[in-house]
Amino acid sequence: MKRQLCILLSFVFVFSASFSFYAFGLQSDSIEKTQLGNSNTYYEFDASTGTLTISGRGAIPDMKNMDGSQPWYDWRSDGSIQSVIVGEGITAIGNYCFYSVKANSFTLPSTLKTLGRYSFSSSGIKNVSLPFGLTSIGNNAFDECTLLESVSLPDTLTSIGGYAFRRCISLTEIIIPYSVSSIGSYAFDGCTSLDSVVFDDMTSSVTLMSYAFYNCTSLLDVAFPSEAEIKTKAYGYTASGKLSGTKMLVYEFSSAYIFALTNGISYELLDEKLPLSLGIPGNVSFDDDTIDKVYTFTLKPDFSAVYNVYSRGETDVKAAIYDGETQLDFCDDISDSDRNFCLTAELTAGREYTVTVQSMKSLGASTVVVYPDVITSFDIIGELTFDAADGFRSTSYAYFPIVDVTLEGFVLDVHFEGGYSDKIYYSKGYFDNKEIEINDTQDTNRFTCGENYETVKIGEVESTFSVFVNHSYTQETVPYTLDDDGYTINTCMLCGDTYISDFVPTPARTVSGRCVLMTHPDGIYNPEIPLYNVTVTYDGNTYTTDSDGCFSFRTFNSGELTLESPYCEAKTIEIVLDEGECALSDIALPAYDFNGDGYVNGRDLARYKTRLQNELPQGYFRYAVNFM
Repeated sequence: MKRQLCILLSFVFVFSASFSFYAFGLQSDSIEKTQLGNSNTYYEFDASTGTLTISGRGAIPDMKNMDGSQPWYDWRSDGSIQSVIVGEGITAIGNYCFYSVKANSFTLPSTLKTLGRYSFSSSGIKNVSLPFGLTSIGNNAFDECTLLESVSLPDTLTSIGGYAFRRCISLTEIIIPYSVSSIGSYAFDGCTSLDSVVFDDMTSSVTLMSYAFYNCTSLLDVAFPSEAEIKTKAYGYTASGKLSGTKMLVYEFSSAYIFALTNGISYELLDEKLPLSLGIPGNVSFDDDTIDKVYTFTLKPDFSAVYNVYSRGETDVKAAIYDGETQLDFCDDISDSDRNFCLTAELTAGREYTVTVQSMKSLGASTVVVYPDVITSFDIIGELTFDAADGFRSTSYAYFPIVDVTLEGFVLDVHFEGGYSDKIYYSKGYFDNKEIEINDTQDTNRFTCGENYETVKIGEVESTFSVFVNHSYTQETVPYTLDDDGYTINTCMLCGDTYISDFVPTPARTVSGRCVLMTHPDGIYNPEIPLYNVTVTYDGNTYTTDSDGCFSFRTFNSGELTLESPYCEAKTIEIVLDEGECALSDIALPAYDFNGDGYVNGRDLARYKTRLQNELPQGYFRYAVNFM
């Protein structure tokens, strides 16, 4: 009984300790916006909603699976983080960024280009739609994401790294875009629920590296592209050996066909006619051995409409489209300058059509693609930024160089008749048998600082995108004066916006004082009797005291101050300027010599009585006796 009680108490202690660790490990405080390393990216955390937000521009820096490297390391797995939002402007998610972060909801930006190693590994992510523009998924990016149920890969993706989706045991299907050229070793190893792998381009030159679909025990039936290359045990194998019941759908004499034969895997030959789907390029290639080959595609539209089937490339090709035995259209060259073809035909939903493509004795490769003929609208994802100084200055306005190269990386989200949509990168030329071009309106639509708009046209349909112009300032220096500080006036050369900067305090100092009447030769004075009209001379400039006997002026230099009254000798004072203002105490002058003879006597009294008594302050002369 004692032993059982001891075990029970031990269990309670361990359980309580574990529970306490979990409960008190939660990140209960919100975190203000904080920089990630030395990057231009930042993170913040809202504890009330459990939302971790990454913002900024550029790449989130690489991290390590260790405290001090991953900022949320201590609370990534305890339930603190419910959702993750990666804001627009982020282009890359660095190594180990969200490693073991148990949030189920992840929002990713349209600007994302790459995913680093282990970036989402062991996280709680359940569903992810990777944005158009993403080009690579790093090794182990989603390794052991056991809750991951669905993944949507974009048409811009070129490589899936090794171990990228290893042991994603809830993943049931994957569509490999036509853009993917490489699937890394062990990329889908241990995806035991994966039962559907679809290559959306059956002509793609994709390479399945060794063990790419190793231990995929539910994956028994895959159709492989005609140009696919399959490395060692990339399909149909587990750790126990060859997977029972596996079948490959292959084109005769293809690499996949040879893999099936070599490895003793059951196979079924595909029809030599290649499926052609909306927006997915089919590849044709001609060399000395295949110069006379005729490629045959099948097309079964989902909705009735007029369609364009056309080629892009440098190879001179011709093509025809058939409804059964009936030829609906034939094309050799689009024009004398473009040796590609474009077939236009009205097609019925659910009906299968045949397209044949062959070379006009020209070697090389081309792609074949089909779209509905009618484009209803399109949206432009991207914006341009210039400085005002980038404008080519004319006599009357600024002109900004909006040319094809400046729109590289812009995405056009094109909407067609029938509800179909597709994303493409902007590229001058022809799309869906219509010219794509910039519709530059700057001659009539003058740009100014701030947000402006320009347009792109696909045929007759157009859409706008933002062109943001930053201020570019010219500078004019205004020097300081005796009375004012110096500064720089910054004026935008485009819009005239101005601001003042670079203040330079004037070194001038104020010299001030007050002249009063001296009442005794020992310097005693009466502060109630001011001396006005005293001439103050300093640094070659003259000033005059006011009715209160005060004077004030500003100067840059130390020097001698001279005070001159008509009724006494001049007085000189040495002025030494320091950091502060120079405020002199009252300056007393014995100003009683009214007749200017150098003496104070009865003549001065007479002059005072007859001429000055009414002008000078009351009681002015009563102290004159002290100087007689």
